[in-house]
Amino acid sequence: MSNDAAGNGTGTAQPEELSVAEVGLVGALARLAHAQSKGILGPLMDTPNKRLVEAFAKDGQPGVVVKVGDEVVGKYTVNVVKPKIVVDQENESALDAYAEDHGGIEVVIRRNPTWEAALLKFAKRDQETGQIVDTRTGEVIPGLKYEAGGQSTGNVTFTFDKATGGDATLLAAWQRGDFDHLLRDTPQLLPARKPAAEDA
Repeated sequence: MSNDAAGNGTGTAQPEELSVAEVGLVGALARLAHAQSKGILGPLMDTPNKRLVEAFAKDGQPGVVVKVGDEVVGKYTVNVVKPKIVVDQENESALDAYAEDHGGIEVVIRRNPTWEAALLKFAKRDQETGQIVDTRTGEVIPGLKYEAGGQSTGNVTFTFDKATGGDATLLAAWQRGDFDHLLRDTPQLLPARKPAAEDA
């Protein structure tokens, strides 16, 4: 990552001019500072989230690795919806009939939630027909549909790299002032400087 700030005439980068990796680095710094400062910097920790979700929607970018130089200190991961079998609300009556034939109806005339949870656990989409089948019996289950996963949930997860001690690496680089060029617009993230000898 270059130390040159995006040009805006002042030598400082505006948030929209920063790359996703740079925004991720600022977010990681905010997380670290948040832990150090008991929560005053909370809003900055999630500033990369919107950009990462947008990058996922536009280019399928699953996240961003946060580095100090060549060393990985953490990563942001765009959370995605996992594929699953769910009740097809438009064809729920078919599932009710199926439930009645298979002991899945309670006395109150509704599907037994325990039965439904077990059914969904063993339900699988047949790749050839696209129908949902009960893997225990091979029967086609009416009233269920397949929802493909892979779409962004709109949430992002950040984790420090534990193997490299990413938080300590990031803290040391931050305290050295390595990222000051990125933090001009977020002065609350600029590290406090130790007083120089002449200031004493």
